Amino acid sequence: MLEEMKRELSFNPDIDFLYRDAHGDNNVQINQIRELVKQDIDLLIVSPNEAEPLTPIVDSVFQRNIPVIVTDRKTSSGQYNAYVGADNLAIGKLAGQYSRTILQNNGSIGLVTGLSGTSASIEREKGFMQQIGDAKGIRTSAIIHGGWEKNKAYLETRRHIDQMIQSDIIFTFNDQMAMGVKKALDEAQIKKDIKIIGVDALPGPGNGLEQIIQGKMFASILYPTGGAEAIRTALAIINHQNYRRENILATSVIDKTNAELLALQSDKIKQQQLDIDKRQEFITEQNKIYQSQKSVLNVLVVSLVLAVVFGGISIIVIRSNWEKNKHLEIQNSEILAQQKQIVEMNSQIQQAAEIKNNFFTNISHEFKTPLTLIIAPIEDLELRKDLPEEVKEQLSRVKRNAKKLQRLVTDLIDIHRISKSKIRLHASIVYIDPFIQQVIGSFKPLFKKNRISVSYVNKTSLKEVWMDEYLMEQVLSNLLSNAIKHTSASGRIEIILEENNFKDYFYLRVLDNGLGIAPVDIEHIFDPFYQGAGSRNGSGIGLAYSKQIVELHHGQITVSSKPGHGSIFTLRMPIGNGHYEPAELTGFDSGEKQSFQQQDLLDTTAKVVDNNLSFRSNKSKSIMIVEDNDEIRDYLRSLLEQDYNLFLAKDAQQATSMMKTHFPDLVITDIMLPDGSGLDILKDIKAFYQTAHIPVILLSALANEETMLEGSKLMADDYITKPFNAELLRIRISNILQSRHQLKEKYSSNVEQFERTQAEQVNDSDRRFLNNLSAIVESKLSDQRLSVDGIANDLHLSRVQLYRKVKQLLDCSVNEYIVERRLKKAKSLMAEGLTINEIFSSVGFSSASYFASAFKRKYGQSPSAYKKELDKK
Repeated sequence: MLEEMKRELSFNPDIDFLYRDAHGDNNVQINQIRELVKQDIDLLIVSPNEAEPLTPIVDSVFQRNIPVIVTDRKTSSGQYNAYVGADNLAIGKLAGQYSRTILQNNGSIGLVTGLSGTSASIEREKGFMQQIGDAKGIRTSAIIHGGWEKNKAYLETRRHIDQMIQSDIIFTFNDQMAMGVKKALDEAQIKKDIKIIGVDALPGPGNGLEQIIQGKMFASILYPTGGAEAIRTALAIINHQNYRRENILATSVIDKTNAELLALQSDKIKQQQLDIDKRQEFITEQNKIYQSQKSVLNVLVVSLVLAVVFGGISIIVIRSNWEKNKHLEIQNSEILAQQKQIVEMNSQIQQAAEIKNNFFTNISHEFKTPLTLIIAPIEDLELRKDLPEEVKEQLSRVKRNAKKLQRLVTDLIDIHRISKSKIRLHASIVYIDPFIQQVIGSFKPLFKKNRISVSYVNKTSLKEVWMDEYLMEQVLSNLLSNAIKHTSASGRIEIILEENNFKDYFYLRVLDNGLGIAPVDIEHIFDPFYQGAGSRNGSGIGLAYSKQIVELHHGQITVSSKPGHGSIFTLRMPIGNGHYEPAELTGFDSGEKQSFQQQDLLDTTAKVVDNNLSFRSNKSKSIMIVEDNDEIRDYLRSLLEQDYNLFLAKDAQQATSMMKTHFPDLVITDIMLPDGSGLDILKDIKAFYQTAHIPVILLSALANEETMLEGSKLMADDYITKPFNAELLRIRISNILQSRHQLKEKYSSNVEQFERTQAEQVNDSDRRFLNNLSAIVESKLSDQRLSVDGIANDLHLSRVQLYRKVKQLLDCSVNEYIVERRLKKAKSLMAEGLTINEIFSSVGFSSASYFASAFKRKYGQSPSAYKKELDKK
């Protein structure tokens, strides 16, 4: 049927043909019909597998006004447009009549029916039985159900073989079941000549026509598939032409007499169809070539027309350009002359800007140096309790005006910073909670002084964000400073962290219950130099600078306020780092990023770089001070000489010369020196193996971001701006040296634990030295000849350099370090069960007595007593 349909459709190439095969499964066929209906088909041709199960779905298609043609068997309801197929009742009658003729009304017939319940099986059986029913000499030997399948018919025949071999003729309702019956009879080796009659007589290999020619089947009732007739009827319905509702196809008996002729006709039709298909493919290909050539020709024609049109336009344009070029040459010469003037003017502007930049740098330095000499001694004098009240009042007045001058200098630098517009991002991962807590902590003195309560709440799951920690610290500090200024005593400030529903932005809000901002000031509050009616002091650039920083982070800053009820500043910042340019991202974590603090709120103006190296000392420690200003240098000497040994240098050359003969415990250096830079001194100290461990504090009037970042990159231990708070400087020095001493004690008393928990606190150079020292000593613990000279040789250092390095880092001698490692190894071996005699030689002691005395001196008990305690445990 399918081949006939395709053959007929080859004459109608504009028809889209969708084919589905259910392979005898009702449910599959129902689902396939539903699928086809969803594809907006114009007509449905269906051969129901069974009448009853398929009737509802076919009726539903018909009721949707989709034409339906049923083939082979009809549905139970009769709701279809046309039926194409043979009369199964007539086929049954023809088979019965033919069987009576062959048996001459005397014999036994076996019957193999199709699937129970199918209309085709029911009608064929009914027609057959009607035809042989009045023949008294013919009887039915067996009736089995083959289900239209060859294998099932084969199995059923074998199961009823005793009844089936009694038959003279076996009538099967299709040729496939006939072949199954034949196979079963052949296996049973039945010698009786049982004639097998089927239904279909389809051509082709393995079908009924071939079986008749080969003598395996006696005959078959031709069942016309009606594929061509179904397509013709479908085309008539689609084209609204007349058609017959019942299309009953004629049938006949095929046996040896006409089977070969029918096979030849089928082969001929198939060959002709192949020729038709080839010709159709050829016509299609030629049509494609024709369409392609037609398109090319159309393009060529259009191109030719356009070429002529554009050619004419080009001639007009060229003539016009000739005239315009003459005018352009004159204009170009004028423009070049103007451009030359602009370049010269730009060069002059750049020179003027450079002069201005240098002026700002130098003037700020010159201002801050005398301010340091004014403020620092006053703060020292204020600590004295024996001064009269009148003197204290005068000192307070001097200090207050000096502070005012200091703020004016700071404002001047900030104005210069914004005018330069050279703020660059160095974004990295910042742990948000510690960051905010750190900024809040720097304001605690002011909160306490003004009796203002402060709270911070994180309403998100954020732990880390991408931003420039230094710049954002300035923004948050600026907002907190403004909130403090405008919040009355016993007021409240809240910091709240939230995020939006899409988790792509977070909001940092700073709320206060202060005076609020007037509506007239709200829209100008982020303008540079704008100062509202209620502003006090300042330059009016803090919020403008903050806005610029936030926008550099691709964020927004907004404000809402109600006079008398406070204000809310909101930062809206993107989450992640996809919005930054690669050049704006740093290659290290926030844990490694240098952290800066904003202007000290106690008016110290100190700016701090996060201490990456922490060390401690006592009064015997030495400090080198490099300062070109005599008064500052003398003041530092008077400030520190009672606690430390000092080496004073007035320039870089003198400092370098001192470093060759002295190894101070700490260096304080100004950045701007007459013969170089303090940054060069810092670089030299950190670059050499012998001095890399010495902490360095940069002291300068330069408070710009570039200088701070450069100092951080060169591993400065601290950065303090002038004018500085004397007490703050003392505390910084003490903290660094005290932390260094604690680290030495930790390492020298427990090397292994230090390597696990403290190794990250030293720089790479010192860490490599300690690791190499540990490895060399550990590998030679059992060698009694292990000496300082041998270790120094392995480390490529002189004996003096090794001694100084170990003393600086571990606060012990090399020999003390070796003994410490040997004793710790001995304790470990005792825990493993070795005897004292086995241990002392394996850890490098020359005798058991020497080992015992060293052990007792270190741990307060003899090795044998210690081992007994271990055994008890």
